Amino acid sequence: MSVRTLAASLIAAAVIASGASAHADETSSQGWTPAQRDGWYWGSQGSRLLPEKWFRALERAGSTEKLSDVKFLASFGYLPPPAGKIRYPVGFAIDKQPDKDFEVTRLRWYANQSGGSHAEPWIGMNCSACHTAQLSYQGSSIRIDGAPSLTDFQSFVEAVDASMKETREDSAKWTRFAKNVLGPQNSPANRKLLGAAFDKMLAWQQDTANLNATPLRYGYGRVDAFGHIFNKVVMFAGSGKLVTNPSDAPVSFPFLWNIHRQTHVQWNGIAENSKLKVGADYVDYGAMGRNAGEAIGVFGEVVIKPQNSLIGTFEGYTSSVQLANQDKMESLVEILQPPKWPAAFPPIDKELAKTGRGLFVEKCSSCHFDTTKPEATETLHILSAMDPKDRTDIWMACNAFSSTMPSGMLSPSQPNSYVFVRDGLSDTVKGALIGKKTELAKVALGKVFGGEPVPPIIVDKTWMNALLSPKDQRRKFCEASKDKLIRYKARPLDGIWATAPYLHNGSVPTLYDLLLPAKDRPANFSMGGREYDPKMVGFAKGQTDGNTFLYETKDGDGKAVDGNSNVGHEYGAAALKDPDRWALVEYLKTL
Repeated sequence: MSVRTLAASLIAAAVIASGASAHADETSSQGWTPAQRDGWYWGSQGSRLLPEKWFRALERAGSTEKLSDVKFLASFGYLPPPAGKIRYPVGFAIDKQPDKDFEVTRLRWYANQSGGSHAEPWIGMNCSACHTAQLSYQGSSIRIDGAPSLTDFQSFVEAVDASMKETREDSAKWTRFAKNVLGPQNSPANRKLLGAAFDKMLAWQQDTANLNATPLRYGYGRVDAFGHIFNKVVMFAGSGKLVTNPSDAPVSFPFLWNIHRQTHVQWNGIAENSKLKVGADYVDYGAMGRNAGEAIGVFGEVVIKPQNSLIGTFEGYTSSVQLANQDKMESLVEILQPPKWPAAFPPIDKELAKTGRGLFVEKCSSCHFDTTKPEATETLHILSAMDPKDRTDIWMACNAFSSTMPSGMLSPSQPNSYVFVRDGLSDTVKGALIGKKTELAKVALGKVFGGEPVPPIIVDKTWMNALLSPKDQRRKFCEASKDKLIRYKARPLDGIWATAPYLHNGSVPTLYDLLLPAKDRPANFSMGGREYDPKMVGFAKGQTDGNTFLYETKDGDGKAVDGNSNVGHEYGAAALKDPDRWALVEYLKTL
């Protein structure tokens, strides 16, 4: 057994001993055992949303019902656990680790509370919260691991914040909360400690919400991950009061199978897989850095303190990142196989799919490679070099490249110098990795990220000084820049049938719609329901059960909504005949 395979088994055994799996009528055979699947669902990566006791004691805003009720969490799209086995939905993980060196999550709410090995457990999220799908068809449910979740992260976070705010302001709620959290330790002195700790956490959550604030609604199946991660870096660097980088470029959650075969990951290819051979096996430090950044962005913590920029004395940053668990979970992703067309769906028309394969080879395969290729399996497309008809919504790539921040504690000698947030994230992740695994992280540092630990200072800021709104300044810059990082990635399409809605920002509901010219694609559609349409390949239009969010690609004046635009990726779609579209759709079911 290889180190990777052993690691995949260990995380399941160590984290979830019960072997229970969240229920579905059919679970696609994708190479995981039930124990491995459970490890993926509930293993901690270092995310710390709230102390678990607080999470269980909080009541919903406007109600006495519990915030942690599984049915309530399911209303945001989070998949319920099996009855009587696991307490929380898929992706809600308990994190338990010493917290004495943390700052934000080092909370003390009763006398003599331990911060060592007996520190209080916290609730957070792991990868599976955003990368586990469940589809329905004529009464059957099909679980797809590694596929995009149909969850509303934005509304969930707002519900948590509203619950905390109302709990603190409503004396009756606060009394019930304190009683449930403190139990037999419910003394005046401990209630005072609890109030101070709660106020500290509430202030942090409110600052986070203010930085991420945007009028754009994400809806189900999307999140502005880069925006949330970037703003956490800004806050941990001590610059949160000085910037405005709204998280206004939500994207679909990428599917994960075969991601280890790609050199560049994320929708814009800004992160890289970088592997270091260790004995007969290897450690993927690129994946470690990517996952560390994601954990920091989704309720993780990193303590950024001044460091000597010389690599030999760079000690790194204390963080909550569970590096060993992340490595094990990445090993699970490596053995995850693309899902096959489910038996519960109508059978594939083999002759039509054969015709579609010929069309795919002719019209699509120059960008979407076969995953069996030994070389890199993705292609990268710089926005400014693309035909405008093929350029999709720019905002994820644009924001990821151009967002800026004062360097703060990342560069204490020049704390007010502006740097790109992506460079600040790189420095933060390096520090977190070195703080966890100093020697190995130093060896891999140049390969993973390159450059010095302190991010470079922006010299040319002329694009920021034009007489335009900040949004339009950024638009003009990103559309004109020839920088190779302002781009999107085309990847192999194995299992693409299970990943609706389509385009990087989830703006097209079905594969058939994607093969139409942009002007003929649905301008709006409802999301939230899981009923699947095996003909058009995507979520069924017109379903009423769960379809509570209206995705609008255009505003009332017919103008494209920034972040929601469904234009681009035409590549001659107007010239396709309708039978050819259906043949392509049928072929894509086979991948």
